[in-house]
Amino acid sequence: MMDANGMSGRHWTEVVEALEEIAPDYDRVNQLITFGLADRWRREVAAYAEPDDVVLEVGSGPGSFARHLISKSIYCIEPSGELANYSKELLDQNRIQLVRAVGEKIPMADQSVDKVFCVFSFRDFFDKGEGISEIHRVLKAGGEVRIVDVAKPPPGPLAKLLDMHVKHIVPRLARIAVNPASYHRLKRDPYMTFVDTYKAFGFTSIYENLLSQQGFSEVKTEFLKMKGATMTRGKKPWTSTS
Repeated sequence: MMDANGMSGRHWTEVVEALEEIAPDYDRVNQLITFGLADRWRREVAAYAEPDDVVLEVGSGPGSFARHLISKSIYCIEPSGELANYSKELLDQNRIQLVRAVGEKIPMADQSVDKVFCVFSFRDFFDKGEGISEIHRVLKAGGEVRIVDVAKPPPGPLAKLLDMHVKHIVPRLARIAVNPASYHRLKRDPYMTFVDTYKAFGFTSIYENLLSQQGFSEVKTEFLKMKGATMTRGKKPWTSTS
């Protein structure tokens, strides 16, 4: 089972395996399928972190977003040991601490971080409600969360265009950049797993409501450049409402 709220353990394992397969080609493929915008989106979002912030990234993958952060204290949560090891070559180990864990069980103290980022990872949470609850717990009062993912607007012309791109163009473009061995080792095309998670992903209004239900305020969503990705953000009130 896979829907807007999460996925079964079996599906989650398949998603992790697919990500591990494409890790060496991850950045190259993402730049290709977003027509060079992926890294611009990451840099745009990373700019919200201040140098003195304690920052947490949930689902850091191969380190593609964390490497843009300028904060002095950064924690990267990643469930895949293989992806975490791969990211060590890209990240500044003096500022960034890699932690093997899932977003639904963050091994950090209450109210210990200033900013939380989920950049192209929230779609892969196996329990999104539990993940948001954990993010709320570890954020300091006044702290902020930003969830960035592939845009999924409500029904309309833009939604049809993005749906066609994800379902039909992304898998074809990925075959140009991904090592062919990735397709032979798995039972199915690893980028079809991406298509599955996109199909199951909910509209941003669902996650705005989820953030509000978990006690976040000032919740809103905005498109990033060229409307290929969205950023949903929320603030933990100084007096918690949860």
